[in-house]
Amino acid sequence: MTIVAGMRFNGGVILCADTQETIDQYSKTWTPKLVVKPQPWYAKDSPDDLMVAMAGAGEGPWVDKLTERAWEDVKEARSFENACAGMEESIKESYRHYGAIFQPGAMPSAELLYGVKMQAKSGLFRASGPLVKELDYAAIGAGRHLADFLTDRLHQRYFPGPQAVILAAYVLFQCIEHVDGCGGDKHIAALNEAGDSGMLDPVRIDFLVTQLRDVQDAAADLLLSAPDFSMRPEDFDEGMKSLIERIKEMRRTGEHMKKLLDEMRTRRPEPVPRP
Repeated sequence: MTIVAGMRFNGGVILCADTQETIDQYSKTWTPKLVVKPQPWYAKDSPDDLMVAMAGAGEGPWVDKLTERAWEDVKEARSFENACAGMEESIKESYRHYGAIFQPGAMPSAELLYGVKMQAKSGLFRASGPLVKELDYAAIGAGRHLADFLTDRLHQRYFPGPQAVILAAYVLFQCIEHVDGCGGDKHIAALNEAGDSGMLDPVRIDFLVTQLRDVQDAAADLLLSAPDFSMRPEDFDEGMKSLIERIKEMRRTGEHMKKLLDEMRTRRPEPVPRP
């Protein structure tokens, strides 16, 4: 039970996931599901570097085995195309290998979403069992239907990276709020074709969610009043002015907080070079 979503944007791929894991339908725990390889804290990647982000839904140990083996099989890839083909072949080989070990009907199941970035190119892929397909958007897990509903209305293939991050945060926020089986922390990873890929700061994600909640509450008034022609025009105009001022104040607060977060980030120690 989980939510994992991925989407393309103009210049890369965004993946997001919650951290709730349900055990035997009666208990739950919290565990990170979104993995970025190589570990992004060593140094910033360049456009040419291979970066892979992966997350899955299904049998936890099987998801871990698929992702670990896939990275080991492609980490020395020499081109973007070879890396993508290597990921797909690794997943198929894992099913071939372990399918011969498990008794009939006992093979664990899993779905994976993963992104690949290398040589200023990127791609998003979904693996349903051994079947792999490249997509512009996909979601898996218990929250996929709500995620599909939201992104069908908001996602665009060529919109900018910051808006993709905001949409990913909004999907996680809504699924955690409204879907049983989704919960815990919100994790988002960005694979940027220009470099500087990795996991997003959780403080920034929580701040985005707070802003989204406030804007959503403010916009609810407009959603109901705009088609209400029983309202006097002057009352509607006054409500619009009030709404605009509320949103402007939210943006001023957000810009101030972004400045503080940027200052905190610049004070962090320099990353250790990759070995």
